Amino acid sequence: MAHSTRSKKPTKPEKPYPDFPLFPHATNRWAKKIRGKLHYFGPWADWQSALDKFQEQCDDLIAGRTPRNNRDGLTIRDLCNRFLTAKEIQQNAGDIVDRTFLAYRITCELVISSFG
Repeated sequence: MAHSTRSKKPTKPEKPYPDFPLFPHATNRWAKKIRGKLHYFGPWADWQSALDKFQEQCDDLIAGRTPRNNRDGLTIRDLCNRFLTAKEIQQNAGDIVDRTFLAYRITCELVISSFG
């Protein structure tokens, strides 16, 4: 008889402590069902990071909102607003004409709508 080439499923880990809010999902990630939808928070191997991510996003998910992005740095919108502010100063100083500023503004709106 030939040997099977199927691999065994990895065994799910136990919860790190009894009140741990996440459960080990079959995709090898910690998960939680919130408002009828599964949300994944990190790999089994790093339960602490998964818990931290859950605690950061928990309030937004329960409220039905997309979790806020807590990253440092600029968003596309912020960058475009800074660019347009600098161009508006140039426009007020007479360095660029109104039509050029309008073209910059339209371009920034397209970039924001395309990339968010």
